[in-house]
Amino acid sequence: MRPPAQRLRVEADGVLLADLDEPVERVSVSTAAGGGLAEVVVHPRAGTGPVRVRAGAITVSGPDFHYRADTVTRGPVRTRTWTVLTGAWHLMLPRGG
Repeated sequence: MRPPAQRLRVEADGVLLADLDEPVERVSVSTAAGGGLAEVVVHPRAGTGPVRVRAGAITVSGPDFHYRADTVTRGPVRTRTWTVLTGAWHLMLPRGG
């Protein structure tokens, strides 16, 4: 069964990937290995293939929508921006002794 279409505006580094008049089935944002960018994939409802880009900032906006991050569903929200920060997470280990 196909997911319901959502009317969302999706921007990646300020470039418009989808607008409210172009329903989408799914939008995914995942971290890419190295490079400090995320991979953004927009699956439009129309028969065209997915739009794929790499970006440092991704903004999704539109009527109330939910999103899933770290296996937790959140929302409803009207706007959400993800920003990739290189080196944002660090692991500090105690000195061996």
